[in-house]
Amino acid sequence: MLEVRNLTKKIDGKTIVKDISFSLGEGEILGFVGPNGAGKTTTLRMLACCTLPASGTATLDSFDLVKDDMQIRRKIGYLPEVPPLYEHMKVATYLRTIARFKGIPANRQKGAVDEVIERCFINKMSVREIGKLSKGYRQRVGLAQAILGNPRLLLLDEPTSGLDPGQISEMREIIRRAAKKSMVIFSTHILQEIQNLCHRIVLIKNGELTYQGKLDQYGLANDGITHLVLRLKGDRNLIETALNPDGSDISFHLEGPGNGTNEIKASVQFPENEATQTTILRELLNRNVTILEVSPKAKDLEHTILEFMRSE
Repeated sequence: MLEVRNLTKKIDGKTIVKDISFSLGEGEILGFVGPNGAGKTTTLRMLACCTLPASGTATLDSFDLVKDDMQIRRKIGYLPEVPPLYEHMKVATYLRTIARFKGIPANRQKGAVDEVIERCFINKMSVREIGKLSKGYRQRVGLAQAILGNPRLLLLDEPTSGLDPGQISEMREIIRRAAKKSMVIFSTHILQEIQNLCHRIVLIKNGELTYQGKLDQYGLANDGITHLVLRLKGDRNLIETALNPDGSDISFHLEGPGNGTNEIKASVQFPENEATQTTILRELLNRNVTILEVSPKAKDLEHTILEFMRSE
């Protein structure tokens, strides 16, 4: 398990990352989201033991980020935004060299290299020089070196940046398979990637953690707001009255004429409170409004995240 507590980084007296805390469990994929300069890359670099924190700590399987950095390095796979590739080397030779750097026993190196070549779909490129590969294949080789040896923690910085849709789909599948053997943290600007891959997200803005939580069918979980869609039949004025009881903190939007014969759609938001929902439905029934359907409203993840990013 990874435990990050109050991790802080300063460069030239300026705080780049401030008091970031989160945890990561077995089989989880955690998404780092935030605008450019938010501190995502700096946080990943600290976790990869590439730069020291000013304060705070992180532990991986009880090993400390600072005190036990050599042990942690052996447990980490890291893909920076620019993959650490030696362009004059052939792919298989490069990966065998990385296997030695990672301390994989000599009798297991060939099997480990063959495994990641297969997992990253680079079989046909294994005898090619890295410098002659396309962007997509170079990214796959970079990911292959990161997952080589099945590290406990996999850190990926913008792994799908600059790839075409087909390559992105393949990269997603590689990351999903990697998560079966490794805990995964990856940063991205592509919000669809968060929706497709992540179990939880961390939102970072101006070096500070703005939100962390699970993803669910509504976008971001646990935001304290209930979102419902109601299909109704009844008088529009009566529906508006029922949805706007005195002293309530409810917002709603109606679509349709609501003349008693045609349907009207009501999108309703209110603080999480079971009693409030019961009161709304009772008020509608008391006004002879027919309730055809009550369903949760799926929020748009991109819109929700952008609201977090824009908020002060």
